[in-house]
Amino acid sequence: DSVIYDLPPQRTGKRGRPALHGKKLSIQDDFTLSDEKIGDYYTAARRVLTNIFGKRTVMAFVTSPEKESGSRRLFFSTIFPEQLQIFCAWQEKSPLNQTGSDWMQFIPLFLYAFRWNIEVSYYEQKTFWSLCSYMVRSRKGIEMLVNLINISYCAMKLLPYKDETFYQYRAVSVQEFRFALSEQIRQQVFYAIFVKNIETSIKSNSVMHILKQLIKQQGYHL
Repeated sequence: DSVIYDLPPQRTGKRGRPALHGKKLSIQDDFTLSDEKIGDYYTAARRVLTNIFGKRTVMAFVTSPEKESGSRRLFFSTIFPEQLQIFCAWQEKSPLNQTGSDWMQFIPLFLYAFRWNIEVSYYEQKTFWSLCSYMVRSRKGIEMLVNLINISYCAMKLLPYKDETFYQYRAVSVQEFRFALSEQIRQQVFYAIFVKNIETSIKSNSVMHILKQLIKQQGYHL
């Protein structure tokens, strides 16, 4: 799907079906990298056609940490630089204020760098809080998930001060406290299920009372 082609040649007026696209392009041979690094990479850009976008013309960006060698990465943008000039003109900090310069063609890639940082942070938060199964896509859903993550973080920071049982975790990191608390929750769930199953097979109240007392002595609540 990421195969890229040059734009179709101009019509010559000859009879026959016009070409749907130009020659097949290579990110190694058909993209001329910038003379100097733009950010952390040498970068090239050109308009192309691709299988994944069909007849729609898109911008292709190629980046490389080295000018003459090294691996190259390919990015697509369905938005063209001229569509972003008004947005970028008021930016005070480089590189978004380079309106009219040679850097203007790379503005979509600069903006993607912001989005990439947000996506990585979002993914890492979901992973840390075991929320990877929450595959939300809408703006409202994402906002609700971010709020849930923030509430979880605040709860982890406040709990050692609200409950003396967790006093020893006041000075540790959230990661360490989360792990310790999740272990206790898993163990408590195990004991609760264990007692529930035992109750169905053992009809002695005295035996059940002893079991519950032993579990409570371990610091768990049923």
